[in-house]
Order: sequence, then C-alpha cells, then structure tokens
Amino acid sequence: MTMTYAPTTQADRYRAQCIQWMSRFEPALFVTFVFNATISSAEAQRKLEAFHMIVDRKLIGRGLLRKPERRSTYIAAIEKPETNIHIHALFKLTDKQRVVFGLIAAETWSSLAPGGSLDFQRVTYAAGAAAYITKCIRPETSERLLLPPHLEKHRS
Repeated sequence: MTMTYAPTTQADRYRAQCIQWMSRFEPALFVTFVFNATISSAEAQRKLEAFHMIVDRKLIGRGLLRKPERRSTYIAAIEKPETNIHIHALFKLTDKQRVVFGLIAAETWSSLAPGGSLDFQRVTYAAGAAAYITKCIRPETSERLLLPPHLEKHRS
C-alpha cells in the first residue's frame, strides 16, 4: 500500500502549490547566496537582482534589456531575514548559460557581497530542490518569494 502526502492546512497547501510551480519551472541550478552580514531583506533582494543583471550581461551581452526572452530566470526565496539572512534560488538556464554561470558566479557574488559565499549545484530532482527552498514559505511570508524584475514587468 502506497501512502501519498495530502496537505491539510492552508500553509501546507500553499507550500505544495509552490513546489509544483517550481518543479514545472524546470530549473537547471540550485543556488544559495550567503551574505555573512546584517542586511535588510530589501538590500538582499537588490544584491540578488544586481548579481542577475551582471551575469546576464555576461551571458547575453549589452543588448540584454532589449532581449528579455533570452535572459536567464530564477525563482528565489529569502530565508531567515531576522538572523542569518540568505537566499535560495532556482535558476533556469540553457546548457551553455549553465557553463558560463559556473565560471563567473563566485567572483561576481564576492564583488557584491564581500565576506559572503555562494554555493550552486545542478538540479537533478526539481521537486526536492523546490521543497527545500519553500521550507519557510507560507502565505504570510509570500513576500519572501522573488522573481526577476524583467519577469514582473512582463506579467503586469
């Protein structure tokens, strides 16, 4: 007899929907951005967005703003904003972008977050990575979910 998990609370249902959404996103990389500094959630988000812009500029070139369809994308979540703030992100990249990302990511992050660290791994099981990222996400903390600004502009 196989048992399946059925979310029972609103928070569990919300998280389960986030995991499904992130799994359908088909991420290539799981990335953790660590600051090792006291900063606000807004500043952490700005640093993630700056990192994304720098990386995409190196992946696409200076015309990246005119080519939003060629940009890499991510779904991210801020974790532990009151104590040890860090960001977990799932990045959707082409194979070529993933290779270049691996070559430039650590140096790019250290220029934005001196004393911080970056860890990235290839995603082999999207639902597992999504479950990890959403472990602290509930409806009342949904503002901690982050999408790239270029996607937000196109959704409006």
